[in-house]
Amino acid sequence: MMNKKRKRNTINRYQLTEYENFIKFQQLVRAYSSEEHAKSAPMFYGLNASPLGLCAFALTTFVVSMYLAGATVPVGASMGVVMGAALFYGGVVQILGGYLEYREGNNFGALTFCSYGAFWLSFASLDVAAFNFLVGYKDPEVLSNAFGVFFLGWTIFTALMFLSSLRTNLVTSTLFFCLLITFILLTSSKFLLGHQNLQRASGAFGILTASLAWYSGFSQLLNKSNWFFKWPLFAIRHRPATDAEKLLEPA
Repeated sequence: MMNKKRKRNTINRYQLTEYENFIKFQQLVRAYSSEEHAKSAPMFYGLNASPLGLCAFALTTFVVSMYLAGATVPVGASMGVVMGAALFYGGVVQILGGYLEYREGNNFGALTFCSYGAFWLSFASLDVAAFNFLVGYKDPEVLSNAFGVFFLGWTIFTALMFLSSLRTNLVTSTLFFCLLITFILLTSSKFLLGHQNLQRASGAFGILTASLAWYSGFSQLLNKSNWFFKWPLFAIRHRPATDAEKLLEPA
């Protein structure tokens, strides 16, 4: 009987030692995996580039919209002062924000910031004399219609972005809706040979769009750890997919 008890105790001690060694092995594997994951993580891993892209878009849109609305400057005044912000802040910086969103795997943010950054670059380049993009337009009516076609393309793109934003949050959806109205009014004013009332209306909606973009940008920058409270974006709740719907979704 004593031999059996000693044998059981020996087995139990052996099993306990093996279990402890196994636990240590698991801890080593986890530590090594965490270290390797940290080494393989991208340089900008964990960076939220949305505030950068949104603020670049907001400021440039605000300045241009003030000109369009005729606020403090006459309607139809030269936008030469605007082009600096459009080239560098609204263009280059916003595309940089889109690149960082792409690194984070945010397709929606990358498409938004890169596309509208390219819009500001292309818009500002029309005013650069060295490019001579507008030298072939002698007739003002033809030039106005050409601008109308340019803005029409961005109107269609913005409409698609608005539809894509419907399941994000209320602020983002409202932002794209106001931007869509801005482009519709601006396009209409160009096709109507610079209709000033439509241009003023587009400027007013542009100012509203810029305000929403600033709000959205700072709501993602400020939180309870660095501000008094969290700025709400009013996330849109949607019905979760059923098991049958998940099976039908493509992989």
